[in-house]
Amino acid sequence: MAEYRRTSAESVGSRRIAFGDYQFDCVAGQLWRGTEEITLPPRASALLVALAERSMQVVTKKELIDRLWDGRAVGDDALTSCVLELRRALGDDARNPRFVETRHRLGYRLLLPVVPGAMESSATEEALPFSLPNQASVAVLPFDNISGHPDQAYFADGLAEDLITGLSRVSWLFVVARNSSFSFRGKQLDARTIGERLGVRYLVEGSVRRAGQRLRLTAQLIEAATGNHLWAERYDGSLEEVFDFQDRIIISLVGTLEPKLRGAEIAHSRRKQPGSLDAYDLFLQALPKLTTHAAPGLAEAIELLDRAIDLSPDYAQALAYAAMCRALRPVLGCSPDTDKDFREATELCRRALLSDPANPDALRAMGNTIVLAQRDYQAGWDLVDQALAVDPNSARTWNTRGWISAWAGETEMAVGEFEKAMRLSPFDPQWGSTFQHGIAFALCTSGRPEEALPWARKSVRGNPDSSGHQRPLIAALWLSGRHAEAREAARRYVEKFPGFSIHQWLETSPYRRTPGQQQFFDALRAAGLPE
Repeated sequence: MAEYRRTSAESVGSRRIAFGDYQFDCVAGQLWRGTEEITLPPRASALLVALAERSMQVVTKKELIDRLWDGRAVGDDALTSCVLELRRALGDDARNPRFVETRHRLGYRLLLPVVPGAMESSATEEALPFSLPNQASVAVLPFDNISGHPDQAYFADGLAEDLITGLSRVSWLFVVARNSSFSFRGKQLDARTIGERLGVRYLVEGSVRRAGQRLRLTAQLIEAATGNHLWAERYDGSLEEVFDFQDRIIISLVGTLEPKLRGAEIAHSRRKQPGSLDAYDLFLQALPKLTTHAAPGLAEAIELLDRAIDLSPDYAQALAYAAMCRALRPVLGCSPDTDKDFREATELCRRALLSDPANPDALRAMGNTIVLAQRDYQAGWDLVDQALAVDPNSARTWNTRGWISAWAGETEMAVGEFEKAMRLSPFDPQWGSTFQHGIAFALCTSGRPEEALPWARKSVRGNPDSSGHQRPLIAALWLSGRHAEAREAARRYVEKFPGFSIHQWLETSPYRRTPGQQQFFDALRAAGLPE
């Protein structure tokens, strides 16, 4: 597909280019927003040209320094100062960038596609397509106000803007900024054309309708190249609770869209020939292997993630997930070398955080690993809370927090955290059974085996090959007085996982050994699992 697309470098071959609300004359170094000319220092102007030539791609610090200072040896501080000048001219914020993104220890990236400007083309919409970024890419189009009430337009725009902000916190997603996606308001273009012009694989569009005191939001996810609708949903609320409704909708939309996009990306990757897989595709193909929580799947995930890391040594997500796979194996009783797995997991987390200190996956992986390897629950909670500060709508991070709380014996807190994960991603095809497993374990170890049973059964149905998912079912059956059924479940467990030993499992598990947890372990023994 790439051979049919106009590259950013070709666009910058035009004297004047456009991105977002800005026009820039690459030769004269002049920057405009509308009719207002904005002063841009010469070196900041050269920096903008360099970033625009490879818009939506990372340009390394070394490349920029070599170009802007003609190969002279200068420190990173000089480049940082130049970036600050450019951001100041664009009114950009380094903590929540709309234009220039810092990639820690790597370089900088212009977040918007570049198109030929007005001097070269009668209208921006004549621009030719752009290359897709090497990650999942999505644009949220302005939501239509179809209520017949012009005063509801602010609400429709507010929903779309909040959704862009929420999706931007998902570390593996490339999200086009509002200024670019909203430029297509009112234009009668098909999904493929919009996707090509914005350089994205997916589009989110929606509408808001008001009927009396009721509001209805309809949203849908579209694969741009085919126009296929991957998901659609309808939400209802009232004008009396409009701000609460807006908050609830955004949480639900982000939580639902993230696994849908993840699933679509995995399916897209599977259609590729093995020889064409890059680091991103290898990462995607590892995800469903990890969520099996079984020895063969974890081994395959580690192999795929290690290959991704070989191709891209600073790939924070791949490093974080490779760490999580290794840290999980001892707990699931399938580690070939427990000490080595924990040691490698810790080192991979360290590398992920060095590559991207604010990456929520890296923070979550380190929190999980510290608890599994060292039983330091407070350090684990602190790291996971840092991840939630970056992306508060991550179901997987709430799930990790739930497990840390459950291991620590804080069962009520754990149940609430697992429920939060389920509310954020109620139909997650990969992680949903893990949320149910967590609720079952927390309820069972808090003396509520009858309540735990339905969750345990759902968890096993969702992931029958995971040894961990089976244990709450056996314990809940025994503790609720269903001894014959518990013994039968234990017998099937031993057949399926013949190498399991309660003693070895507990030696490598992070349980605090609370009275409720001790009852859980004793129930497994009584049902027939081997010591």
